[in-house]
Amino acid sequence: MAQIISKIDSTLETALDCNEDNVIIEGFMERYSVSREEAEEILTETKKWLWLASENIKEKKSFRMFIDHSLIIIDEMWHNFILHTRAYQKFCHEKLNLFVHHEPTPKAAQIIGFDSDEEKQKFQQQQEEKLSQQLSYIYDKLGAETVSKWYEEFPEKFSKKKIHALKR
Repeated sequence: MAQIISKIDSTLETALDCNEDNVIIEGFMERYSVSREEAEEILTETKKWLWLASENIKEKKSFRMFIDHSLIIIDEMWHNFILHTRAYQKFCHEKLNLFVHHEPTPKAAQIIGFDSDEEKQKFQQQQEEKLSQQLSYIYDKLGAETVSKWYEEFPEKFSKKKIHALKR
């Protein structure tokens, strides 16, 4: 068990060590009115999310990591990271050994209305199951502190409305 944990720590540590951080942070700060410290923290959490998504793919889990409303600020930093295409490609290749594609949910998969309460309940139950799997995976791989940061601290500090107000 200790070997597994040290392997996780080692691969995560490698993923967090990126030579292109300054360019990415400055790009984010040009787009959003945040401090350098906040931008650095958001980038670190985004790289953790990308590492976790790559692990999920490599482990061939029965579910895929997804960005929900709690993780909007991570998605914003991911978009910023992708704009620096060479840095993003290098990060994925060298740090994750896998290119993590950003694939928004297609309109066809977004259910806006329901024909019945039963259909709505079924959809809500499926969403809750997906979130439960994701939260368990985050907890198992990155611990309670990351779950708390991503699903309690970040949604409070960086809600959709607050992010919109931070845009330059």
